[in-house]
Amino acid sequence: MVENEKQTILSTIIAASEKLQGSKLDRTILNEIGGQLGMIEDYIKSDEMSAIFFTIMFVLQNQSQASVSMHDIAEFLDYSFLHILEYRKKIDELEKKNIIYMKQLRNVSHHPENNGYDICGTILNNVIDNEPIELVEEEEKTTETVLQELTFIQLNYLDKVMSFNEYKRQMTAAEKKNSEIEVVRNIIELFPDDFDSRMILYYLSHCAVIDGDVFEGVAKDDRTGYVILKIISPQKKNTRRNSLFDDTDPLIKKKNLWLAYEKKFGSDCKISFRITPEGMERIFGSEANLYMKQNYALTEIEKTISALMEFGYEFGNGNSGRFSILENLQRTEEKYKELNFFKKIQDFVMVCVSRFLLYDCLYNFVVYGRETSLSHALHDIYGYSSMYFTELRSVLDEEHELMKNGFLELEKNEDVEKCVVSVSDKTLELLYGENADLYIKSVSGRNIIENEKIKEKHLFYSSAVQKQIDMLRESLKQDKLEAIQERLSQKGLPRGVAVLLYGAPGTGKTETVHQLAKETNRKIFHVDIAESKSMWFGESEKKIKAIFTDYGRLCKTCTRHGENTPILLFNEADALISKRKNIDSGNCAQTENAMQNILLEEMEKLEGILIATTNLCENMDKAFERRFLFKVKYEKPNLEARENIWRTKMNALDAGDVTRLAEQFDFSGGEIDNIVRKCEMNEIINGTQPKYEEIVEMCKTERLEKSETRRVGFCV
Repeated sequence: MVENEKQTILSTIIAASEKLQGSKLDRTILNEIGGQLGMIEDYIKSDEMSAIFFTIMFVLQNQSQASVSMHDIAEFLDYSFLHILEYRKKIDELEKKNIIYMKQLRNVSHHPENNGYDICGTILNNVIDNEPIELVEEEEKTTETVLQELTFIQLNYLDKVMSFNEYKRQMTAAEKKNSEIEVVRNIIELFPDDFDSRMILYYLSHCAVIDGDVFEGVAKDDRTGYVILKIISPQKKNTRRNSLFDDTDPLIKKKNLWLAYEKKFGSDCKISFRITPEGMERIFGSEANLYMKQNYALTEIEKTISALMEFGYEFGNGNSGRFSILENLQRTEEKYKELNFFKKIQDFVMVCVSRFLLYDCLYNFVVYGRETSLSHALHDIYGYSSMYFTELRSVLDEEHELMKNGFLELEKNEDVEKCVVSVSDKTLELLYGENADLYIKSVSGRNIIENEKIKEKHLFYSSAVQKQIDMLRESLKQDKLEAIQERLSQKGLPRGVAVLLYGAPGTGKTETVHQLAKETNRKIFHVDIAESKSMWFGESEKKIKAIFTDYGRLCKTCTRHGENTPILLFNEADALISKRKNIDSGNCAQTENAMQNILLEEMEKLEGILIATTNLCENMDKAFERRFLFKVKYEKPNLEARENIWRTKMNALDAGDVTRLAEQFDFSGGEIDNIVRKCEMNEIINGTQPKYEEIVEMCKTERLEKSETRRVGFCV
């Protein structure tokens, strides 16, 4: 061995360890190395036995590159392990000074005899570099460290490292040791004789501290899989499980816990037990604000959705069968009776089973975002009893109270098993309040004409029509419209503005609507009349209602985005506003009359702007006349107007040619547009503008020739 010129702490440790190995802690040997041990004592600022343990651990750790236990120390000294146990508190002292730390855990209790320890890395470097060490005393206990210590024992019990009795013994000892900590003291005071409740609160308190969600279960799992049911007495597990889920448990009755049902990613339901805000105050006391999040208290919507999730989970997972649904419903409604949503639903829907159907549909919407199979939902309630068919027929005929009150919407199918019901906008507004627009289907697609996509055009009218259009344009300016609607409302008059543009085809009725929308910065909700008729009896009336529902949605969306009220355009509305037919004419006549009645009713309730165009005003039903505030008649343009249109559309023509074309052909604006399009096509094909004579020939073929009527058949 090469001796150092200067004695270092490392050389002292090595020299002392050589004497200590196999020494059996013989006092004679210890006296021989007393000076060396004294130097080590001073270095780690401890006593002789701690210095011996530190020396042996340093050597063994560096030799074996492994953690060191008290068994390893006894073997190194060739000494009885039982005698070494007398000094186990010396390990605790080294740990409290943060000289060593537990690395390998071989025992659930915090006893060092079986656990593996390492000397901290900085201490190793200090020894090797012969530098003094900075001792860091163990910090004071805090709420977080104590809860971590308690849940550490619980986790080891969950890992089946100890029996329940040992678990109970260690938890009780840990409580006594930490009873000065506020959270432990408060929990003991809340449930002094209820070990299981305390265990649940310790674990959930730790979850609150770490902002974790440890106690959660998935609906497809068995309830016994919940962690909180595994850390309590095995003999009471089933009883406690039932009480927790039926709200009779003391933790829930005293409002220390709440049971939250939430949507999980995918189709599963996540169920969490959490401490209530009141419980946080009771348990954490002066530190409650440190661990209570600003949004810790549930909002009204969160509580309502949680209630719906609970309802769906209870029924959907077979926890309440078909014959006990009313009992389950009453329990849920009683439990959440303070929530406005359930209050309003019970005010509107008197029949319990109807409310059950509504909650079932809402559950499917909240969890899956989908409609509900009508037949499946009713079968869940009634089986195939006579009430099943009665209720099914009632919904299909839209006579059911949920349909009449507008809480559900029906999508029919010729196969009754494929009919689905969905929650209406009214129901979503009750559930989500001012945020309902986020869940209500927006109106978009090909029926919406954005004003920025409308090309600006100059239209020519007669002086009489121009006067009416100017007044209409002024009325549709948003500030004027709002003032007009306010005045009409004050006088008890309908707020909506309905306009009828009628007259010969091609005179600019539809284009007028487009230009008014362009000038007043409005969207157009264009209605395809053909699409409002359905082959299914009763569906046409439903589609007319849907048009106004969708228009109402669009109005709300525009208002929310700070946009002007959109225009509802019924283009070529002859079929809708024509004279009503005799009901003896058959089902088609009845359907068309029903559609007109709905249209008349909706026009009375109109809040926005409706513009209808028609070519056949003389065939309009009288009931519609008073519904239209503005009625503008379009006639074919006179000579002056025709000249202006030709001149504007084809500025390459000279004045004489323009006048001759206007005099020779009594065209509407639409017909002149057709000639202009043909001229553009001719220029692309031939590379030159058509001559006047060619334009005249195009005009001659614009209208179909009226052939002489021929008699078909035999003459007598």
